[in-house]
Amino acid sequence: MALPALLLAAALAPFTLGDGTEGVLVEDHREPVVTIVVELPAGRFSPWAAKHHAVEAFELMDRDPQRALGRRADALAVALSLDVGARASTLRVTCLKANLDQAVALVRDVLANPSYDKDELVRAKREQEILWRGRTTDVGFRVRQAAARALYAEGDPRLIPYEKPQAIETDPAALAQTRDALLRLPGRIVGVAGDVTAEEALRLAAGLLPPPVHEAPEDLAPRYLPLREAPPAASSDVKVRRLTQVYFLDARDSIPWDDVRRAAFRIADHVLAGHFYARLWVALRHEAGDTYGVATVDEGGPKTGLYGAATYTRVANSAAIEAKLRAAMEKFAKEGITEAERADAAGYLLGHRAFDRQAPEQILSRFLSERRAGLAPGALDAIDDRAAALPLDEVNAFIRAYYDPAKFTMIRAVPE
Repeated sequence: MALPALLLAAALAPFTLGDGTEGVLVEDHREPVVTIVVELPAGRFSPWAAKHHAVEAFELMDRDPQRALGRRADALAVALSLDVGARASTLRVTCLKANLDQAVALVRDVLANPSYDKDELVRAKREQEILWRGRTTDVGFRVRQAAARALYAEGDPRLIPYEKPQAIETDPAALAQTRDALLRLPGRIVGVAGDVTAEEALRLAAGLLPPPVHEAPEDLAPRYLPLREAPPAASSDVKVRRLTQVYFLDARDSIPWDDVRRAAFRIADHVLAGHFYARLWVALRHEAGDTYGVATVDEGGPKTGLYGAATYTRVANSAAIEAKLRAAMEKFAKEGITEAERADAAGYLLGHRAFDRQAPEQILSRFLSERRAGLAPGALDAIDDRAAALPLDEVNAFIRAYYDPAKFTMIRAVPE
């Protein structure tokens, strides 16, 4: 059985390496499994990362010409992943405690890989082109792309996921140089979770990374632009060939994590579409079977992102479901929610926490998410604590203001 959340959270202990690199340990000896995370402060939204092709330099650094690193990972049966997100580059490896020393040696060799596989780089470049063509035929993506283009100004990094990516750099020497610079950026952190002691965590983290430089590049941080100031359009159509269904996204800007309104938003969003008997599910699926799926999209986080209510239906039923979606959103804004709905949402937010911290790796991931966002540890839980304590009238006041239909744009993907 999982330990109580408070006991797991209490096991989270920060430490510092001799070169100033941060570290954090979540110690849990229930299972002989260890996860190591190396996180570097440059992601896809960084101008520096884009200019130096840091994405492929990081994500493909385990691909050596002899495939030796991959064979070692397979022999150890370790889960090794290299991912560049919006704001950070993250190496993650999970192994059995018995294989910890070998896994740490593998991580060191991956980070110091002297030669990228040229053939793998060329393959990745071709695959990138194929994947982009596939995304342009993904109707859900096209709808979100239209909403993002209406929300963000040209040049805003939040448009990067919706625009064609720059071509992959295929020069192994150039990528190795970028990788070495990326590993030396100040602000990095090594996280360890699982069946390790504080002494073991300090030992394995020491020497994983080369000494950091003293100052980060000036163009390392993302440069966010103000949202477009034009009033939202009532609707906008995206035309897609051979489409047999119509897709809807009733969209606007989201509430960022550090906004005081975020607590009320957490309650409202759950009541609107957060479970199988939420408002939109009842209005669009249960009452007449107009759709198989309803959801809200929240792409925000530390910064404002895209938010909206999404659904789809067959072409012949598109006018009817759009009318129902608009009516449900208008009623939600005008009448708000009931005390029973508020209490149920509060219970969900607080009660669901246990599922998100059953394993030490989950505790570590939560800590790193808050750190990337510039939030104090526990800040996301504090939002839900405030949400659960909000009285009904405050939640409904927020709903009236934020869910005002005039602030939303109905994006539709329709047959060409």
